[in-house]
Amino acid sequence: MKVVEVVLQPVGPVSLPHLQSIAGELENRLPAKVEARVAVWPLPLNYSKHFDWKRMQIKAPEVNTAIKEAYEGYVKPGDRVVVGVVAGDGYVSGLNFVFGLATPDLGVATVYTWRLSDSDASRFLSRLLKEVMHELGHLLGLSHCVNPKCVMSFSNSVADVDSKDAWLCPACRVKLEGRG
Repeated sequence: MKVVEVVLQPVGPVSLPHLQSIAGELENRLPAKVEARVAVWPLPLNYSKHFDWKRMQIKAPEVNTAIKEAYEGYVKPGDRVVVGVVAGDGYVSGLNFVFGLATPDLGVATVYTWRLSDSDASRFLSRLLKEVMHELGHLLGLSHCVNPKCVMSFSNSVADVDSKDAWLCPACRVKLEGRG
């Protein structure tokens, strides 16, 4: 079975213990051999390049590109990937916001924490895990799933994130098992 190396990269002030918890969960929740690590140094945002001052949001595609550049020579799409966890609110052109964005050809994805935040730390951590798993699923070749309980289902709201499970449905598990 092929090993997938995953780096969880904080971008801005993100809790390292949260990322360490998620790294351990990824290794247990995916039907692939996953080696997840947490980068201990946060990457800074370049506000002149990565921030839209009119929208007061982070430009998700630009951040994915910046992470790819920071990891030049390491990333190998599908085998060695990076999931940035970004302290802030992200968007892509045509959408009001995104919880995350995967760019499979770069081997990079990002998850944005602002809309996932909650006063209940365990609820926040659950949401963060689901969105990291979702974006990692895209990096590994999965598309959106029609099963609303599957972690690969599309979320239009935080209520959608809360209602899905932090697991792949049987059909998505089979697809991921067949990739390597």
